[in-house]
Amino acid sequence: MNGGAMATDPTLAARRAVADIVFAYRYLVGEPGAPLSLRGFAESLNEVLAQMGESISHQTIKNWEDRVHLPRVFFVLQMEMISPPDWRRDFCKDMLAALRPRLYKPVTEIGRSAMERSLVDTGPLKLRYDNRWVQG
Repeated sequence: MNGGAMATDPTLAARRAVADIVFAYRYLVGEPGAPLSLRGFAESLNEVLAQMGESISHQTIKNWEDRVHLPRVFFVLQMEMISPPDWRRDFCKDMLAALRPRLYKPVTEIGRSAMERSLVDTGPLKLRYDNRWVQG
């Protein structure tokens, strides 16, 4: 049976891309050389989500980054629509591209790289804090 995980799990590419996007944006908005904490990242997104009466936990961010769950497309779309024109809007657009690649295209190099890497078997989880995964 040489179909690989992609044949048995149709969400694997999306989960890989989402994980890379979350990690890269945490790195982008964190302190030099270290990603923003999961809690800090959730708080930054919650500044936008409060306008919708929604919130997100650091555990949800961790689940996305660890490839456990995918975000709901409609949730990300709503967040994108109300986000200010900063990294959070780009984050949402890149996430939409990962979740629905036939409908959306990534808007940053982070998203483009994540989409390319999503088709490559990087093992169960990528090595964290590896500069190859956060360039962009």
